[in-house]
Amino acid sequence: MRVVKLHRYGVRSYALGDGRLALEAPGKPRLEIAKPLEIANEIWGPQELLTGSLASCFELTALAIARRSGVPIHAIRTDATAHVQSKDGSSRFVVFDLDVDIETDEGCEAAAESVASRAREESLVACSIGVPIRLTVEARAAERTLAAA
Repeated sequence: MRVVKLHRYGVRSYALGDGRLALEAPGKPRLEIAKPLEIANEIWGPQELLTGSLASCFELTALAIARRSGVPIHAIRTDATAHVQSKDGSSRFVVFDLDVDIETDEGCEAAAESVASRAREESLVACSIGVPIRLTVEARAAERTLAAA
C-alpha cells in the first residue's frame, strides 16, 4: 500500500518600498529581498534564493542519502551557479551548475560520488524546477591529523 503525504509551506511576500520586498513564514525571521538587478548587490535577490534553495536542498538530500546508505561524509560544500538567459524581453534560468566538494573516508570516494548523483535526482527542489542541472563532484579522503604526543 502506498502512503501519500502532503506538505504545505506558506510564505507571505509584500513590498517595503525602494525595490525591496519582505518574505515571512510562520515562526521564521523575516527576509528582505531585492528586486532583481536593481539593488541585488546589497541584499538577496529572488534568483539567489532559488539558487541557494537548490544548493541547500541538494546538500541536505545528499547527507540523508549518505546516512541511510552508510556512506561517511565528513564535509560537503556546494558552489551553485545559475545561468540566466534574456531573450525578447524575457529572462529564464537555462541551467544550474552544482560544483560539489565532499570529504569522506579513504576508499569511499566512489560511494560519495554516487550519493551526490542520487541527490541530484532525488532533491525536492532539483526535481521541481524543470531546468537542467550539471553536477561536478570531487570526492576525496578526509585528511587525518595526528594527535600531538
